[in-house]
Amino acid sequence: MKISKTHQNFADNLNDQRALEHPEEFLGPNWKELLNFWLYYETLSFEQLVIARRRYLSLDWSHRASMFDSAESAAINTTTEIISHHAYMSAPIGAAGTTWELIGVHKILEQGIPLTFVPLFLNL
Repeated sequence: MKISKTHQNFADNLNDQRALEHPEEFLGPNWKELLNFWLYYETLSFEQLVIARRRYLSLDWSHRASMFDSAESAAINTTTEIISHHAYMSAPIGAAGTTWELIGVHKILEQGIPLTFVPLFLNL
């Protein structure tokens, strides 16, 4: 398995290198999607990151805040507060909300809430 810088940062910040070999034990049922996103994020060019940032800034502020809360809650309910915090803090700037959203994507979708942060990175 290829390990992204973010995945390595996550294991380092958690102070548990098992997170590299057994991410499913730490990141929940959507761990593959999250690890793939972290790898994908590292391939994005500066221009692509600018596009994603513009998309983010075009969202209504109250919607962004509400979705951050939903994503955080879903991530904590999927893993733990400590693991969710470390995943968030390990993520690159601009990818923290997406990290939480991917950890708890199943919980968000079960509530009938559409994803907000993941789509920012589509079709770049």
